[in-house]
Amino acid sequence: MVKLVIKYILSGVSLGCTFFVVMCLSYFVGGGEKCLAPIVKDFARQSIGAMIVGVACGSTAIIYQFNRPSGFMKTIIHFCVGMGVFYPVALSLGWIPFYPGRIIYTVVQFLFSCGIFIGIWFCFFLFNRNEAKRINKRLRELENDRGKG
Repeated sequence: MVKLVIKYILSGVSLGCTFFVVMCLSYFVGGGEKCLAPIVKDFARQSIGAMIVGVACGSTAIIYQFNRPSGFMKTIIHFCVGMGVFYPVALSLGWIPFYPGRIIYTVVQFLFSCGIFIGIWFCFFLFNRNEAKRINKRLRELENDRGKG
């Protein structure tokens, strides 16, 4: 179990770093060095923030390894922990600008962040569902081969 937890934590760090690099590259392509200046100026905090979010989103996926709670409840727990860490980190590091006088803007940013989380979760869901189908198909083939022999 400890090895599994460490695997999920390291996977989360890896995901956080990967998304951080992809975002930095997109900023660079979209606006050059000027867009990267705030990140470079605060690189250590930005990097650590990306890793923290990666760990929060990646490591809580371990909940899917257990039989209980239900699949829906697992998703809710994963979402709440992930967003509960992402949103404060994103606000504190300026990934999402916060304007106290413009609460609607902040709510829209939060909903956009939730949409990104749901999109990423859905991609992993599709991948794992296809893996399960592939594995089940192979198990049926092996079972059929045993029955014939």
